Order: sequence, then structure tokens, then C-alpha cells
Amino acid sequence: MTNLQSKLIKRLARKGKKLNGFTLIELMVVVAIVGVLSGVALPQLLKAQNVAKDNAALQAAVNQAKTCSIALISGVTADVTAASVTEVTAATSPDAYNAATTCSSTAVYAYSGPSATHTVTLTGGVPGQPVQS
Repeated sequence: MTNLQSKLIKRLARKGKKLNGFTLIELMVVVAIVGVLSGVALPQLLKAQNVAKDNAALQAAVNQAKTCSIALISGVTADVTAASVTEVTAATSPDAYNAATTCSSTAVYAYSGPSATHTVTLTGGVPGQPVQS
């Protein structure tokens, strides 16, 4: 085999090889696509988180009113609400607050989420419908 023939064979062998890796253009396209997707999805994710926190505040107000009502019906003299108010408030969110600190037949339980405050009022020891404000 001549020198020229061996060079031709080497060139043909190299042509068949595929280069590994990505080009700069391909990487820039992927980054642009990820940027667009995150720009669309992030606001929806934050909105869903706020809805979840509002729902947690609503459930906290309802649960506290029910707990107080059960304590009043069963005649428990100890304040069952004081310990659970702290637990529910910490579990709901740092924005949550409770208007009632003691269980009574006219207690008002209000928990606020990021976009709404939910209030449940006891009338004669019976919890009413939750009101959103």
C-alpha cells in the first residue's frame, strides 16, 4: 500500500466518526426553552401554594371551632384550645393568627392566609359557617 492510499483510508475512517458533545447553539436553545417554561410555570406554582395556605387557614379555623364546641358539650373544664392554637398556627403558616385564646360559647376563631382571613364564630357553643374576608 502506498503512502497516498493509507492517507485516503485514514481520512475515510475519520469521516465516519461522530463527534461527541453539544454545540453552543444547542445549549443556548435548551437554556432558552427552560427559561420560557419556568417563566410560565413559576407564577402558577406560587398561586397554587397561596391557595393551599388559604385552605389550611380555613381548616384550622373550622377545626378549632369544632374542638371548642366538643369541649363545651363534654363539659371539659380545662382549656383544650390554648395548647392546640399554638400547634395549628405554627402548622398553618407564620401569617396565621387566632382571635380566640380561650374556649367559650361565643368564641371567634379567625385564621389568615396569604390572601384571605377565615372566621368561624361560635353561637351558643355551636360553630357557624366559615366566613371569608
